[in-house]
Amino acid sequence: MKKNIIIYLACIVLIFSGISCARSEPEGQTENGQDQNGQTGADYEEGFYSIQEDEFDDHGWKPMVTVVVEGSRISKAFYDEINEENRLKSFDQDYLERWKDNSGENLLTAEPKLVDQLLSKQDPDKIDEVSGATSTSEKFKDLASGALTRQPGTQNDTGYYDGLQKAEGEYDERGWKAYVAAIVEEGNIQSAYYDEVNEESGKLKSYDDEYLANWKENSGTNLTEARASLIQDLIDKQDPDDIDTVSGATSTSTKFKELMKEALTP
Repeated sequence: MKKNIIIYLACIVLIFSGISCARSEPEGQTENGQDQNGQTGADYEEGFYSIQEDEFDDHGWKPMVTVVVEGSRISKAFYDEINEENRLKSFDQDYLERWKDNSGENLLTAEPKLVDQLLSKQDPDKIDEVSGATSTSEKFKDLASGALTRQPGTQNDTGYYDGLQKAEGEYDERGWKAYVAAIVEEGNIQSAYYDEVNEESGKLKSYDDEYLANWKENSGTNLTEARASLIQDLIDKQDPDDIDTVSGATSTSTKFKELMKEALTP
């Protein structure tokens, strides 16, 4: 009897002292699992996740996604669509223009919005649809979610990971921004892409006939010719550091090499 009274009195003391037996949240997180910056907690296995659809769609495109996890959090993501001619949608001026005219968006504007959401929310299912890019939003979410359910890819003997990899620079004083993409299969760079987009017009430099003509007149080459040479050199040598500078396109060669190194670095 005395033992029961002691236990009862101890419980009363605990109640009035405000001590709770409830599970406390981890330090730095709120009750809904978010950290102090409002980001949802994530616990992904570190690695390089790459995935693509098995078949081309009715329009001849096949989407692909790469998600990079560092320190259990998503740190990078890339999305694009490839056709049977091995062309990427984000480097196809005609497609980009038609898409922009119809919806106000295209892959060059929609992809950063989707990637930013993924990095912020750390959960593909919580990504909001980008207006004007409904289909792209759904494909990005589905593929990113599917990729993260797989085992991460392993680094090949070449030092590369298989899958889609991208990098971009900053807009220069003339309003152009260079960007690249590479597709690695079985450790080898199979395809590479380079272009520059104008901040004001959204036009790609390799499709700007007037710009190309002026460049050709001044230097003897232009972006279309330089790009083909740089890409072939990369595929032949498999190392951006070994690429030769194209005469008359020194700046382009430098940007291509630096961005490819960034894209291919884990």
